[in-house]
Order: sequence, then C-alpha cells, then structure tokens
Amino acid sequence: MERKISLKLLTLMVLNLNGLTYKEISRKTNFHMNTISRAISYLYNKDLIEIMPKKGNGGRGKKWINVVKLKADLTESKNVVDFFDLLNKKLRLID
Repeated sequence: MERKISLKLLTLMVLNLNGLTYKEISRKTNFHMNTISRAISYLYNKDLIEIMPKKGNGGRGKKWINVVKLKADLTESKNVVDFFDLLNKKLRLID
C-alpha cells in the first residue's frame, strides 16, 4: 500500500514542480497527514524528493513550513521514458 500512495504523491509532485506543503498535499489527495508524512519519508529516503523549510506567514506561532518537491534530476528528465527509468532505478521496482 505504501508504494501505491507514494506513486500518487509522485504524480502530484510532477504536476506541481514548485512544491507543495503537507497541508496542500493532504487537501489535494484526501490522505491523512500521518499517511502523507510516512509516504514523504519513504520517498525522501529513496532520494526522489527534497524537503525545504520555508518561513511561515507569521500567523500565531507558525514558524516554519516544509515544502516538498521532486529532486532536480527527475524534473530534468528528457522524456517520460527517462523519467520512469530513473524512478525505477531509485525505487528498485524491476531488477
């Protein structure tokens, strides 16, 4: 199940190259924040995404917000085949 959720998140990341916050991901996928956090950790450990802290809007104690986006090597793929080939290598889906 983790892989299925992770692939959905990767698809969402491809459609939002500037990155998304955990809350935005939750709103767009209807996944619980804990589910998103686990999937993001999995993708981060597979070196597919980067997590960048950004300063919050200053509203009542909001200090930092994590923004998640695809790693540059995935976004710079020349075509869809290269993208999925790199994805396959990193996730080790097929040997």
